[in-house]
Amino acid sequence: MKKITIITALLFIATITANAQFLFRISGNGLEKNSYMLGSLHVLTGDLLDSIPAFLEAENQCRQLYVETDITDSQQKQARAEQGQQLVTLPDGKTIADVLGEERMKMLRERMKETCHIDLDDPTSDGFMHSQPYFFYLSINVIMQMEALRNYPAMRKGQTMDGACIERAKARGWVVGNLDLQLNAEELAKNKETLSQSLDAQVDTLMAFLNNFDERKQELLEELEEAQTMCDYWTSGDYEGFERFIMPMSDAFPTLLEDRNKKWLPIIVDAMKEMPTLFVFGAGHLTGPKGVVYLLREAGFVVERVIGNSHVRE
Repeated sequence: MKKITIITALLFIATITANAQFLFRISGNGLEKNSYMLGSLHVLTGDLLDSIPAFLEAENQCRQLYVETDITDSQQKQARAEQGQQLVTLPDGKTIADVLGEERMKMLRERMKETCHIDLDDPTSDGFMHSQPYFFYLSINVIMQMEALRNYPAMRKGQTMDGACIERAKARGWVVGNLDLQLNAEELAKNKETLSQSLDAQVDTLMAFLNNFDERKQELLEELEEAQTMCDYWTSGDYEGFERFIMPMSDAFPTLLEDRNKKWLPIIVDAMKEMPTLFVFGAGHLTGPKGVVYLLREAGFVVERVIGNSHVRE
């Protein structure tokens, strides 16, 4: 399994200029009115939106919003959490102790207690014991990331840009749609089977991580510096630089980007045909030959980046 870095989830907050947004206009191919896409960085704060005149103009022209997931919808969050739990549960009633064996399990217990403050020997932690190795790998990583971020108080300050867009849309009475649809039963079963078949690889990834714990902590600090670079590209409006920077991650995590882009395309097209729509999702989904911009152009739409008051086809 490939290492998930902090860049996939965490980016610095910075001030921006009025023209520093990743905003695209979509027209042509039978559309009666324009739709727009804003590529966000998920921890940029929502108060930045009012400093982008072109975004405000685009927002006024649209009538509904589509995001990756409506993070304000409690029912959606609950349903996705339940699906996630199903995906990471070990098959056939096994426990993580059955999978790891005594010696490796001892190391996992120590790291979970030290980092996550969870005692896997406590009966109240029984639910964790039925989780796949990858769950523990991600959980410890997330806690380590949160600890590292204590030295960066500017990060994740205030409401995220994505969340602010959702609240603004609902205040206007708009429908808020989800690009990431919930998995149906067949897709869920297939994904669960795929994860179950990768247990050996999951164990290898988890143990390599636990055996190199101190090195991983140092890597987190280096990744925070890389995150600063990515945010600098966004806030300066350097789309080409951002695209070059993000491409290695796009290649490394196809299920996070490429696969989702393909699933989103028909949803995006149907929404635009219905009414002028604002789409807000991670900027990494815009870029490259497998990005949403390219896919829409291949489908016959005109997609132009909005820079100030002009539109540029790149």
